[in-house]
Amino acid sequence: MPHKFFIPKDKNLLDPKKDSIFKTLFTKSSQGTKNALKSLVKAIVGYEPKDVEVINNELTKDITCAKDIRLDLQCKMEDGSRVNVEIQTCPSNDNLKARTLYYGCRMLSDFDMKGKKYRILPKVYQVMFTDFHLFKESDSYIRTFTMKSEETVLADNLRIIFIQMPLFKEEDKDEENLQDIEKWVIFLRDSTNKKKRDLLNSIINTDEGIKEAGEILMYISDDERERAIQESHYKAEVDRQAELLATHDQGVEEGLETAARGMKAKNIPVETIIEITGLTAEQVAAL
Repeated sequence: MPHKFFIPKDKNLLDPKKDSIFKTLFTKSSQGTKNALKSLVKAIVGYEPKDVEVINNELTKDITCAKDIRLDLQCKMEDGSRVNVEIQTCPSNDNLKARTLYYGCRMLSDFDMKGKKYRILPKVYQVMFTDFHLFKESDSYIRTFTMKSEETVLADNLRIIFIQMPLFKEEDKDEENLQDIEKWVIFLRDSTNKKKRDLLNSIINTDEGIKEAGEILMYISDDERERAIQESHYKAEVDRQAELLATHDQGVEEGLETAARGMKAKNIPVETIIEITGLTAEQVAAL
């Protein structure tokens, strides 16, 4: 009989929504991560794969000027289909919808179809878990997109799935009837919330993969070396995001200064330049 596993109510856990921790849950060399990965993929695609493996997280680049794409968790099923999963904890300055579409299309075009029939083209599932409300026009927590016009499906080889975790309301559902993907939402979203520890423990033993993920999360949360590694990864990611934000802000400021310089050249009043650009009088005078 499988052993039961429970997380103590007062236990401090690392946050599985953080990129490096999320990857660790599914990529450590153990049977537990294999079970967790199969469970997550099953929840996403709707059936249990015979086999699934994590593959290179970087897409091939056929031209030197291509963007360097880093995928969070890309895996392959036995039929060649690909599943890539990302977690986004906060809104981005970039267009997440367009970025997700681009990632999915690049993975689809990465298949070598030379000498093969297109009817056997494998499927691609591009999945993004968000910890915020992305689609303001809808309160549905899960949104799935395929290529179709009205009710006519052009192809279902590419599926783009957004899972907006804050919008899932578990109190509206009977715990015994939770879907697999909803159990994973609870695990990823609420593992660090001690007030929801009872809910977490009530679902964690209903799925072998989630239980394995919970055990791995407990281990890396307890192990000083693992915790240090995860915190180092998190710090590096925070620093990278700060650097990107600083670069963005610098670009915006330089653009405003360029615009202000052009307006000065056309003898537009300083007060008007300040009002339009938001620059200070000293900044405008120094241009």
